[in-house]
Amino acid sequence: MLSEAVIFLDKEKNKRDRLEEKTKVKIEKLIEKVDENPYDPQRYYALGCYLTELQSFEQAEELFKRALNVFEGQEDKQSLLHYGLGNVFYATGLFKEASVEFKMLNGSKYESDAMLMMAQTEISNGNYQRALAYALTAFEKGNNQTRLDSCIVLGDSFLALGCFDQACEYYDLYLKDRPNDKHAVFMRGVVETGLGKAPDAYFGRAKQLDKEYYSKMIERLDDISKVINKGKQGGKDDRTR
Repeated sequence: MLSEAVIFLDKEKNKRDRLEEKTKVKIEKLIEKVDENPYDPQRYYALGCYLTELQSFEQAEELFKRALNVFEGQEDKQSLLHYGLGNVFYATGLFKEASVEFKMLNGSKYESDAMLMMAQTEISNGNYQRALAYALTAFEKGNNQTRLDSCIVLGDSFLALGCFDQACEYYDLYLKDRPNDKHAVFMRGVVETGLGKAPDAYFGRAKQLDKEYYSKMIERLDDISKVINKGKQGGKDDRTR
C-alpha cells in the first residue's frame, strides 16, 4: 500500500511539474509577443488576462498600469487596458477601484462590456437596482455574447428584488443557450418556488450537474429567501451567489 501511495504522489508531482512548465512557456510566449510589438495594446491585454487567470494579481495590475503609461494620451488604446485593470480589481474584491476603471469606458467600444462588469460589481455590493440599470444597458447595447452574459446578471438581480416573472424570462433566455449552467438551473428552481410552483425538475437537474454545488446552495436557501424578502422591501444584501 505504501508503494502505491508513493507512485500516486510521484504521478501528481509530475502532473504539477508539467502544468507549471506549460504555464511558464505560455507566459514567455505572451511576453515575447509584447516585445515584438510594444505598441499593440491587445498584446498587453492578453498577457494581463492570463496573469489574472493564474491569480497573479499584483503582476497583472502592475502590467496594466505600465501599459497605460505606454499609451498615455491615446484613449482608444487605453480603453482596453482600463477594462483589463478593472477586471483585475474585480477579481481581487476591490470593487470601488474596479468601478473607477469601468466608468472610464463610457462612450468607448468596450462600454457594454464595462456596463456588464459594473452590474456584477453592484451585485457583489448588494445593490440590485443599480445592477439592473447597468445590466439592462449591457443587454441593449452589447453584442450577442454580452447580451447572453447579461441575462444571468439580470436574472439574479430581478430574483433578488422578488420580481419572479422577469427573473424567469432572463434565466430562460440564458438557459436556452447554456442549458447546463448549474447556477442558472438552480436559481431557475428558486424562481419556481417564488411563483408557487414545484422546483423539483430544476433542483434535480442542478444536482445531476454538480452534486456538491447543489448541496451548498440548498443549505443557503434560507439566506437566498432573506435576500429576496429584503429586495421586495427595497433593501440591500449580497448573498445570492
